[in-house]
Amino acid sequence: MCGITGIIGKHVLSEEILNRISLATNSLKHRGPNNSETTIGNSWALGHTRLSVIDPSPDANQPMQSSDGNLIIVFNGEIYNHLSIRSELQANGVAFKTNSDTETLLEAFAFYGKDVLLKLNGFFTFCIYNKKQNEFFLARDRYGIKPLLIGIHDDFISFGSEMKAVMSFPVSKELDFETLGTYLQYSYIPAPRSIYKNVSKILPGQMLTITNTRTLIFEFYYKIKTRQSSANLNFQNAARTVKELTFNSVQKRLISDVPLGCFLSGGVDSSIIAWCANQVKPTDTFSIGFKNHPFFDESSYAKQVAKHIGTKHYEIEISDDDLLDSLTSVEQNMDEPFADSSAIAVNALAKFTQEHVTVALSGDGADELFSGYNKHEALFKSMGTSFSNSLIKITSPIHSLFNGSRETATANFIRKAQKYQQGLRLNLTDRYGLWAKFTSIEQAEKLLQNFREIPLNELIHNIEDFNDILLNDFNLVLQNDMLHKVDRMSMSHGLEVRTPFLDHHLVDFVFSLDSNFKINNKGKKRLLKEAFKQEIPSNILSRKKHGFEVPLVSWFQGPLQTKLQKYVLNKNLIQEQGIFSFDEINNLFASGLSTNRDTIWALLQFQIWYFNR
Repeated sequence: MCGITGIIGKHVLSEEILNRISLATNSLKHRGPNNSETTIGNSWALGHTRLSVIDPSPDANQPMQSSDGNLIIVFNGEIYNHLSIRSELQANGVAFKTNSDTETLLEAFAFYGKDVLLKLNGFFTFCIYNKKQNEFFLARDRYGIKPLLIGIHDDFISFGSEMKAVMSFPVSKELDFETLGTYLQYSYIPAPRSIYKNVSKILPGQMLTITNTRTLIFEFYYKIKTRQSSANLNFQNAARTVKELTFNSVQKRLISDVPLGCFLSGGVDSSIIAWCANQVKPTDTFSIGFKNHPFFDESSYAKQVAKHIGTKHYEIEISDDDLLDSLTSVEQNMDEPFADSSAIAVNALAKFTQEHVTVALSGDGADELFSGYNKHEALFKSMGTSFSNSLIKITSPIHSLFNGSRETATANFIRKAQKYQQGLRLNLTDRYGLWAKFTSIEQAEKLLQNFREIPLNELIHNIEDFNDILLNDFNLVLQNDMLHKVDRMSMSHGLEVRTPFLDHHLVDFVFSLDSNFKINNKGKKRLLKEAFKQEIPSNILSRKKHGFEVPLVSWFQGPLQTKLQKYVLNKNLIQEQGIFSFDEINNLFASGLSTNRDTIWALLQFQIWYFNR
């Protein structure tokens, strides 16, 4: 795993601009602590930082040139089937100097052109410069596991694995206020947008050709299809296929020339991945326990699974003080506003895991693929015509009389009921949009002096059936929240995280199936649980999903008070900044920290980013 960056001029660039490639490359050193190199032309420059995983020899360092000297590549990722691709090339007379997947990808591109993308099984972003044609080719993996941003300037295009690399060049820092209005509602920034007007993100499954005239040509080489022929499989046969595809995916992702382990939370998804890995070879597992939060502490289940499948298990217990230390690290490594507080726990787990291994497998993607969120259950039930749905519509005026806070179980139930009944009044697409939010549009409109938002049709595809809900989760939640969080938190510690549930053979197969295989009145994630019911303890498979929530309200009242006073409740600062309404911020705090905790957290994280960028 690595960091990539570069600048592509529309004409000859100054030495001062081109030399900024060193600054951009150094900004990604945490992603690739083993080596750092740059290559500079008269109108372009490429930079790379390397985390050595496959063929750690210096010969595999980047930027790397093709055997004929025409192509130069900077590459971030792993190609799991690179040996089979290499064999095809060797059969056609291609010779190799290293054992790296980078060289395989480079020579495969020389041989197949952009069609090589259809052959790749892995996660990646890369840029290849063709000297003869004076063209650049960039691409991102099918599901956006690895990030790739581009900045547009009148004289050049810059790109990088992270925003800080892109902005190492003189790209405009003008805020995109449509993005900000959307961020406040969802807690993350949806691609292809970024917080800056002149910076965007290459989308999953997308490729970009920058021609010799510096025209930008965007194309998709892959998109998920939700209505394929499913070969008329019954439920049991489909489960057997899921098991086979999952196991094969894990097996492919165990290739490594450095130590490798698995995250193990004690939930369904990570337990399945750990079981598969340990069947292939002894694999260590890693988890964290939360001393002060027994409700969210799953460490006992992780220990049970580790004992059941026979792994050597490592666990670290962290306190609130540890979480606060982790928060500081999160804020330093997020170069865009991001308000998913579970990043704090992911950061702590990544730091702990990296002390033992360089690569870790995770269960990310299973919730979006197989239907694992509580939101999915609510959406599924709302699509029916039950008596309870009618009753909630009738009683909605009564619910609105109560405080919708999280402070008590009763109030939390009422809060959920209010949101549920509000959604029932909307069509399915708008309902999904509402239930994907943490802050209402009404609240965001009040907070921002000049409210704008990304149009809903740019964020959410029209929903006709439940598979469309899962597709939207892939495009919205998985890409912009879950994978973004894992990439930034793991790479900040030089840890590569692999996601077996996002093998495209598995994803394509599961999306081809009727949604009833994934969710029905009996529960969520049916197909995955059926596939592994003989291998995973039944109490693990039947457990309710637990997310991790840090104690935001108590933090607001204690250790975060100073930051809130400095960045959010400072009237002079807010008025001088000219973005938010200070009166409405005061109303947020007056109407209850618990009620508005997600909104307050999103505000605080934006402000910390804004004043420290």
